[in-house]
Amino acid sequence: MNYIKINILQTTEVLNEIIIAKLADYPFNGFEEETEQLIAYIDQEAFGAKEKEQLEVVLKTHGLEKYETEVIEEQNWNAQWESDYQPVLVEDFCAVRATFHPPISQVQHEIVITPKMSFGTGHHATTYMMMKQMSQIDFADKSVFDYGCGTGVLAILAEQLGAAKIDAVDIEKWAYENTVENIAINNQSTIIKAFCGEITVVPQQQYDVLLANINRNVLLDTMDSMASRLKAGGFLLTSGFLETDIDIMLEHAGKVGLTKKVLLAREKWRCMLLVKS
Repeated sequence: MNYIKINILQTTEVLNEIIIAKLADYPFNGFEEETEQLIAYIDQEAFGAKEKEQLEVVLKTHGLEKYETEVIEEQNWNAQWESDYQPVLVEDFCAVRATFHPPISQVQHEIVITPKMSFGTGHHATTYMMMKQMSQIDFADKSVFDYGCGTGVLAILAEQLGAAKIDAVDIEKWAYENTVENIAINNQSTIIKAFCGEITVVPQQQYDVLLANINRNVLLDTMDSMASRLKAGGFLLTSGFLETDIDIMLEHAGKVGLTKKVLLAREKWRCMLLVKS
């Protein structure tokens, strides 16, 4: 499948963060931030008239109208993505590297992935914060739900931290397939079970920890569903929202019995640990 590369021109760092957050509701596969521009990628078949209109509405809202599109063949895109991919280190706690990188020995946990279009390579501030906060959670013998798993790195890390049962789900087929691939690469095929679809495709049950690194609107829309998946005293670790979203996040969380325990910040993004009363 080919991709459409969309170059959004004359942006700023602040605008990039806002636009990424707003476009995350639509079927965009990934983003790259460069000087005064934002690059977005979407499956060619998924970029129809409706998606183009949605993109233009978001851009015009912030005074941006200039953008360019280019068709990128899948094989060429993956080769470029892999050649640019660099390992990620979360202090001395965890490292995420590709299969073609040498082992990283100076960390407690190492995750090896095949970098594809899936969100969750560790480079984005939200994934970094999620992994960092996971170092402060007791996963030993716990049940875990990775909602919007992307590459599966959080599920894989949870197993390395001692989780006994992990379910992971993503609505995107390419993300699901990449998760399955990365589980196998890390020799973790027995504890983690991957699903493709909405949150409802995973059988209803309650977990000790729920990981949700998605985006603001999905988090708000599914806050009740996520809370229902948690045991009393269970943790919801979530990211994908900005500083300006904290109040509405806490409002929705409070309505379903979740209270804030920890708040992290990195760049313009926020990560929150909530506990179910």
